[in-house]
Amino acid sequence: MEKTKPDPLRDRLLFLFFPMPLFMAPIATAGSSISGAIFLVLYLFSGYWKNWNRIFTRPWTVPLLLLILVNLTGLFWTSDLHRGLIVISKLNYFFFTVAGCTLPWNWRYFRWTVLSFLSGLTLSFIIGFFQYFNLISGLPMDPILGPVGFANHIFLSLALTNALIWILYDLKYRAVLIPSINIGLGFAFFIQLIMIGGRTGQVVFFLLFPFALMAILPAKRRGIKILGLVALCFVVLVSSPLVRKRFGTGVEDFRFYQKGEATTSLGLRLVFWEGALKMAFESPLLGVGTGDYGVKMNEFQNDRKIPQTPGISRFDNPHNSYLAYLSGLGGVGLGVLLWFLFFVSKEALQVWQTPVGWFKLSFLGIFILGSFMDSLIWGHDHAFALAIITAIPVKWSDERMGRVDEQTRIEIK
Repeated sequence: MEKTKPDPLRDRLLFLFFPMPLFMAPIATAGSSISGAIFLVLYLFSGYWKNWNRIFTRPWTVPLLLLILVNLTGLFWTSDLHRGLIVISKLNYFFFTVAGCTLPWNWRYFRWTVLSFLSGLTLSFIIGFFQYFNLISGLPMDPILGPVGFANHIFLSLALTNALIWILYDLKYRAVLIPSINIGLGFAFFIQLIMIGGRTGQVVFFLLFPFALMAILPAKRRGIKILGLVALCFVVLVSSPLVRKRFGTGVEDFRFYQKGEATTSLGLRLVFWEGALKMAFESPLLGVGTGDYGVKMNEFQNDRKIPQTPGISRFDNPHNSYLAYLSGLGGVGLGVLLWFLFFVSKEALQVWQTPVGWFKLSFLGIFILGSFMDSLIWGHDHAFALAIITAIPVKWSDERMGRVDEQTRIEIK
């Protein structure tokens, strides 16, 4: 039984600001924090926190609580309490997961969430367009990163991939936008994806794109269509001078690393990963402690256990979510992280043919794969998005959120 009576104006305000971080992430990090703070105030006055027991109906609740607990416990054996508390602060985003579970979701509010995400990327594309043609004074384009606007290039490349995978679904089922708008957005987002220096998102796109096509396209001659579309996208991708330059630089970075020169983009990542693995071997069960990664990296370099990185003395994270937990919290921490991600994914997989299931999976796909190249679980934008996406329920009373397949098509009024 609901403990808080619905109020249309209050609920609309809540769902205006709840997904706002998805809109602000590619535009301004500060905007995400500010909108999150506004939601917090509205939420406290809404009374929906009285429905807190709803969180225990979700399959990922126990792993999430253990994830928070293991991070807090890791503070007992860390030697860098300040950095440890910074890591703990990243868990604050999961307040949005708990709060989101208690909200009165329906089709309209889910649609707002999707539109917030796509609108933020659209505005980011427009800013990038102006930047590319030097139409914004004071915002020159980085020749390496391309027209990323105000966004972080890694985040933007992954977010664009997320959007493209969602658009594939929406083109078929017309759940949120009409085909003409989806085609326009898909074209714009793909063009931006191949024009920016986000190699992570570009690789993840080509890993997920075939599977998305396999799920979306009808069985008849599906294999030929998939090969044709993937080949076409690949040809367009490699036609981009910036893409060729960035991936060529990656090959050069690896050669430099083999020669002992590690102060390159890829070389630094390899050093970060090597250090994290050494920590895991030294403390396989519980790790070196929450936030102690940087301290141990400095120790390893002083002891010549890992390659030297002249000019780089601060190591914030291993640029890999899984190694971040394995090095800091050992096998226990990594196991809990994987347990949590497994149940979040399993919940979405059970309804993967519905709009909400596909939207959640498109994000989880880029998060799980992207975490091999960056510590997304500690990143502001990605951690915030994970918390919000996790909160979206998969069971609805609204008939329009029912199963979508060839026999049962969704109709949005």
